[in-house]
Amino acid sequence: MVQMSAVKEFDAKKTVKSVFVALMYGLLSAIAINDFLNVVNSYSTGILGISQLIHALVPHVSMSVLVAAFNVPLFLFAWKVFGFRYIIFSGIAVLSNVIFLSIVPSIVLVKDPLTCAVIGSSMVGFSVGWCFNNGFTTGGIDIIITYCQRRFHKNVGFFSILINGFILLLTLIFFGPGRITYSLIGMVINNVMMDYAFVSQTDVMVIIFTKKAKEVTKELRLFNHGATILNGKGVYTGENTDVIMVVTPRGQVNLLRGLVRSQDPNAFMSIQKSDVEQGAYTRYSL
Repeated sequence: MVQMSAVKEFDAKKTVKSVFVALMYGLLSAIAINDFLNVVNSYSTGILGISQLIHALVPHVSMSVLVAAFNVPLFLFAWKVFGFRYIIFSGIAVLSNVIFLSIVPSIVLVKDPLTCAVIGSSMVGFSVGWCFNNGFTTGGIDIIITYCQRRFHKNVGFFSILINGFILLLTLIFFGPGRITYSLIGMVINNVMMDYAFVSQTDVMVIIFTKKAKEVTKELRLFNHGATILNGKGVYTGENTDVIMVVTPRGQVNLLRGLVRSQDPNAFMSIQKSDVEQGAYTRYSL
């Protein structure tokens, strides 16, 4: 009962944190768009950037409506691929963004175009990465980026650059090369901040030492990553101790820890940074 209560408390705290992060994304990105990027005609990434472009071409169409409309088919895809929980928090993020875009006033806070592009893009990139770090996206193209990151184990910024090159092309076609400069600078900063905030995309190797391997492995079947069991023996005690190794994204370490502790509170866990492409592991402590 104590263990179950601890798990529920952890889930409740995680839910509250996720909702807070989703709401903060909506606010920060709305401020970035309305008060910085739109001021200098610098276009953001993903659905926000596409919505900015369409709004610039057809001013009477609300950006809030565009953002909401573009997200519908992508949310259906996310529901099928990632599940209902993923949709809940991503939906809160998108809904808060739509609301804040309509209520945050457009104010010229900074007149320098480069400064506006840097500040606005940093705010969007960091808030998006923050959402990724808490296990959900901000909807739109981020859903596709998340799918590609999990499928191919590349940084989210890598896929974002590929996808958002399309926005630069549209900017060039409709507005000429003059507006590309600040949009390009903003996109680079956006991707750098996204990768900086999204530490969960780093793979880690978790080594679990336990005397209750049977119970722990049964629980790990609920975890969507493979595990390997080795039979070990303590050097000083001579007692048998099983060793379980799991490679997982860092953002899922807390979930893994909760599963292990629910069966063996005395289990010892060693977490190491993993370089999957080079087959190397670097030890670090949490």
